[in-house]
Amino acid sequence: MSGVQYLRPTSLAEVQACLQQHPQAQLLAGGQSLLAAMRLGLTQPSHLVDLQDVPELQDIRVTDDGVWIGAMATHARIAAHPEIQQHHPMLAKLAHGIADQQVRNVGTLGGSLANNDPAACWPAGVLAYGATLFTTQREIPADEFFTDLFTTALKPDEVLLGVLWPACACAQYVKYEQPASRFAMVGVAVTRATGHDHSAVRVAITGLGNGVTRWPEAEAALQAHWSVQALNGVHLSAELAHTDVHASASYRAHLSAVLCRRAVAAHTGEEAHLPRHAPPSTPRAPASRVRKDRAHSATQPTNNPTAISGSHHLGQTVAVVWDAVLDPVVLQQCIPGCESMQRLSDTQYTAVVKVGLGPVSARFETQIRVMPVCTPSQGEPAVCHLHLSGQAGSLGQGEAEVVVQLRAHATGTSPAAQGTHLQWQATPQMSGQLAQLGNRLMQASARSLSTQFFERLARVLSGQDASPPKRGFFSAIAELFRHWHPLIFRK
Repeated sequence: MSGVQYLRPTSLAEVQACLQQHPQAQLLAGGQSLLAAMRLGLTQPSHLVDLQDVPELQDIRVTDDGVWIGAMATHARIAAHPEIQQHHPMLAKLAHGIADQQVRNVGTLGGSLANNDPAACWPAGVLAYGATLFTTQREIPADEFFTDLFTTALKPDEVLLGVLWPACACAQYVKYEQPASRFAMVGVAVTRATGHDHSAVRVAITGLGNGVTRWPEAEAALQAHWSVQALNGVHLSAELAHTDVHASASYRAHLSAVLCRRAVAAHTGEEAHLPRHAPPSTPRAPASRVRKDRAHSATQPTNNPTAISGSHHLGQTVAVVWDAVLDPVVLQQCIPGCESMQRLSDTQYTAVVKVGLGPVSARFETQIRVMPVCTPSQGEPAVCHLHLSGQAGSLGQGEAEVVVQLRAHATGTSPAAQGTHLQWQATPQMSGQLAQLGNRLMQASARSLSTQFFERLARVLSGQDASPPKRGFFSAIAELFRHWHPLIFRK
């Protein structure tokens, strides 16, 4: 962190002046994520602009209409605020359950929201309340603020001022945390509106791995009847969650339903109707089955809890998609930041991909080895194995074993109705400083990044412009090492 200048403005005007004078500066809003990223060498700002002495960001005001909490209010201060404890106990409870006392004394509401970790607690609270976020330029509704993993609607020159939380009849946040990090394995926030519209219910879930999200089916059931019983038969799809070393996707989906019922029961007194949840589990095939199916497994994705996976429907035939996936010209079109891609042989490629890692720009020298297992002419499904290895300079390197499987998917009898169902699975490994980012962050980014690539591939195959997505499949593999801390208070 040598050479970084430290600035400590005492007004919002000074903060904005610092950002204008120093384009490579980053705002310091507690630093619980930013400083760790700097120690790993993942970001090297020219200046750190500490916001703790800016009075415009510190205020907490409780009124009959709701509560205003400034962006630089710490978790500990929110948890201990007597009026918040009295009138908005959910917010006090949520803040008190974040990490440990040392983190709560330093970490801030605004820093957490701008970082938008997919397992953080505050995004669920903001989304469930339907709160409004105020910046130096505009007001942003909660439903529009959280745009993707670790990214928000904040512009580069926009500073988050605080959050206005409306009054509500009842609100509850229930979290089942991962013991080591105290991040939410799953956290569910449920609110019910006040005033004349008591039926308005919002349910937000964090910890599923794809970013904070609302649960419309639970909201509709609770709006129809405010009771635990209304949630009978309402299930969250496991496709909305991910599997990692801590829990399977199906367990996370089940746990979301359990915690939602507990949140409602806290206000309705229906504790007797609460189910118990099983210990976290990840799917694991019996050893006998592994031996029996070893030959067959070459054409099937594995059930590895550390793997990342996805599936997509494309409108072209298996043969067309197969050729596109193996065509370096098409791949280069689909990978933003791909400076070059070359086919060395029928089974080997090289690529140079420049990937933006938050404020860092890293160039990955990537080697790709393609191993067709079953081509479209040999039968169905068509299966290809890929081995990818990339070097990110002093940050370290990563490897991934990828299985791509293509099956015909027809929606009718006409040629135009012929399509392809594509499944992929990757098992990544990291070394060097990249390994310190951890499995949780890899898992969190995988589905979003892969979906962006395949949406782009679909546009290329249909003859459309492929420019919109910002990241792609091979950059997704590279971005298993992606920087997990965007600019604090800035995108």
